[in-house]
Amino acid sequence: MRALKAVFLLGLGLILAGCVNPNAGTAPAEEIAASRYASPEPAFVSLITVVNERTDFGEHTAILINGSQQVIYDPAGSFRYSKLPRRDDMLYGVTPQYADYYNSYHARFGYYVKVQKVEVSRELADQMIAAAQARGSVPKLFCSIAASDVLNDFEMFSAVRSTFFPDAIMKRFTSMPGVETTIIREDDIGQNIRTN
Repeated sequence: MRALKAVFLLGLGLILAGCVNPNAGTAPAEEIAASRYASPEPAFVSLITVVNERTDFGEHTAILINGSQQVIYDPAGSFRYSKLPRRDDMLYGVTPQYADYYNSYHARFGYYVKVQKVEVSRELADQMIAAAQARGSVPKLFCSIAASDVLNDFEMFSAVRSTFFPDAIMKRFTSMPGVETTIIREDDIGQNIRTN
């Protein structure tokens, strides 16, 4: 039994060692600084969940954070746009138009995007940006663990426990006081890809 457990742990270790996110961004600091966007809106956090229309089950999680700058924390995400610098799992320079494009990229035939927005203090938003940056890049299938861990580091989001399931975060967010929910639906078939 001990030998079997040792083999399992060794195999698991090798698998996890190979779990490098090939989508991790490497934008230089100068590009990130030049793209910085500060929104005039009050500070807020939006949970973004990509939902399968057939099952109504969440399949990807990201967080838009509007503090002293507006960013999207897209753990293990595949979104790329040449005008948005990406460092690890963080997208910088996120104007309202780019936020709309991010949501449009994910909303397609068979999937819709649920955006749940809640106001926070600017100080809290900036702390959350720093917490997301500190996580670096996470491997595929770890989007929900990373997002829920960033959220539940803060008292306001303590009900959002660590989970592998985007659906669970989405449901816990629904019960937050003052949450505003927006649904984005599009009917295009195939990947939404833009390079410029």
